[in-house]
This record gives sequence, C-alpha cells and structure tokens, in this order.
Amino acid sequence: MSGKGLLGGWLTRGRLVTAVGVLAVVAALYFRANRPADLPLVEPVQREVVEVVVASGRLRAVRQSQVGAEAAGVVEQLEVREGDRVTRGQRLGSLRAGEVPARLAQTLASQEAASRTLQAEEAAVRRSAQELARSRELAARNLVSAAELERAESELEVQRARTEAARARLREAAAEIERVRPEFGRREVRAPFDGVIVQRLVEPGTSVGSSTVWFAVAEMDLVELYVETDENNLGKLAVGQSALAVAPAYPDKPFNAKLVQIGPNVDTDRGVVGLRLSAESVPAFTLPNMTVDVNVEVRRTPSRSALPASAVGAGPEPFVLLRGADGRLAATPVQVLGRNPEWVAVTGLPDGARVLRNVREGKAGQRVRG
Repeated sequence: MSGKGLLGGWLTRGRLVTAVGVLAVVAALYFRANRPADLPLVEPVQREVVEVVVASGRLRAVRQSQVGAEAAGVVEQLEVREGDRVTRGQRLGSLRAGEVPARLAQTLASQEAASRTLQAEEAAVRRSAQELARSRELAARNLVSAAELERAESELEVQRARTEAARARLREAAAEIERVRPEFGRREVRAPFDGVIVQRLVEPGTSVGSSTVWFAVAEMDLVELYVETDENNLGKLAVGQSALAVAPAYPDKPFNAKLVQIGPNVDTDRGVVGLRLSAESVPAFTLPNMTVDVNVEVRRTPSRSALPASAVGAGPEPFVLLRGADGRLAATPVQVLGRNPEWVAVTGLPDGARVLRNVREGKAGQRVRG
C-alpha cells in the first residue's frame, strides 16, 4: 500500500474513534439527565393537626409597688437584695434610729412612774374612805366631834382629787408613747405583699427623704404574659384560646396560659400586635421580665390526612409534588385544613399518593425513584 493510502486509512479510523467517543459522552449525559433522582417520598398519615400561632415576649407582674420609709434620715440596714422573695409585712430595711429610742425610753419611764403614783394615790383613797366610815360611826355615837367628821370628809375629797390628777398624768404618758412608738414604723420599710424584689435603689449610709423609693416589689402570684405576633395572625386569634408557654431558661417546664386580650393597637412600623395571656398556675421559677415563648392554639383539625410541613408548598395556592405512574413529579394543588410548624392537614390527594418529602428539593417533571 502506498504511503498516501496508509495515511488516508489512519485519518478514517481517527474520525471513527472520535465519533464513537462523542456518542459515548452524549449517551452518558442523556442517561444521567434522565436517571431517576434518589429523593425521599412520603405518604399521608391520619393524625390530628393542632394549628398554633407562635409569639415571643415577656412575663410581667400585674402589680408592682415602690416602697420606702415614711421618715427622712440615713439608711442603716438593708435586709434583702434584688431577686429575693419576700412575704407581706417582712422588714426590708430601716433608718438609723437617732433620738427615737431615747425618747421612747424616757416616755416609758414616765409612764411607769405615773402608774406607781396612781397606785399609791388609789391606796390612799381607800384608807381615807375607811377613815371616814369609822368617823361617821363614832359620830353617830357622839364619840367624835362634828369638826373631826368634816376633816375626814375633806381629806377624802382631797385624796380623790390627787388620784384623778395621777390618773391624768398616766393618760398623758400613754398618749406620748403612742406618739413616739409609730416613729419606729415610719423608719422601717416592710413588704406590702408577697413578691420578689425587682430593684434595690439605696444602700446603707444613703441619706433619704420621706418620698425616696428604696425598693420595687413585684407580686408574682398574679402575672401576665405579654407577647407580640405578626398582625396577619389576627384573623386566627380569639380571646379565650388556650396556649402553652415556655421560658427558654426552663425548656423542660412548660406551663398553661389563656389568651385574655388582643391589641388593642397594631404597631404599624413593625406590623405586629400585642397579646396578653394569663398563666393558669405560675411556676416557682418565674421572675419579672423573664423571656417567654407561647404557642396559642387557634384551630384543632380532627384526624385527617396529614403531611410533613416541608412537603406542602406555601403560598396562596398550596401544592405538593406528587409522583405519578410514570415516575415523574407533578405539581398537584391541595386544600389545607390546618397547619402547624410540623404537620399540615390536607385534602385533594388520591389514595396511595406518594409525594416529595421536601417540596423545595424537586421540580415538576423530574423523575424520582419510588
């Protein structure tokens, strides 16, 4: 064979090899594009779906009081700190007593002396009365003169007057004690109700006036949950709906609450509305302004066909990606009866339907194994 013929053969064989390689690549790409995707499918299950509105906010005391001493002076002692739980009437702090103890001690001493004087005068009245009675008996028998009888009567009247004067001094001493003793109460601060110390605003040695606030006390037996949610949820919410509240600090200790007020105003800047809920039983760990998350139950759908929330496309026209007999996914509209973050109750699916678990992972027309 000539050199020219040999070269032509090589060129022909090279074109054939190239063509075969191109066809192999095209075939591989075709089969890869049409190979069924290995995506998880799910079937509807029968279950109850509870639809909830999720909101976050704070736990706050309905009643909070600011307390302080009724008198001015210098803080001597503080017996509680922020966060301490207190009972009604418990002493929280006090002012330096100053001259009050000395005044009270002096007044008590005066009362004691007046009491002893009154006792002595009353004893003298009894003796004078006995002496007068004896003098009258003797005068009836003409054994004493009329002048002696008059003297005995006069002495009794004088002694009675002395006794009344002693009794008046005792009343004055008692009245002075009543004026001085309340000074102790005005110089002390006591809890107005059972609660928690939210703030301590003074320290020992602080000079205070009669209007100075020492403590802020919150009553924790009566609390409310104030949370905010998107205004789009207004159509679902109603006063009286039950809710489950959870403090993120205690996720394993949820407690029940009830929706008692919606709004009344909408924050137009943020598009949220405030909700107030009352706790049915306040847990012992609660503190004022503690963060809480609540799930308000707005609808309970009885046992119906339900799919994982990820399987249902959100929007004005909910749909699922249903696997057809040809193995391809088809966008199929469904009617949503109820929804929560985990499950969606739907109708509109045929018996034995199998849909893509996560609607965002596939597309209509895609082949899937199943």
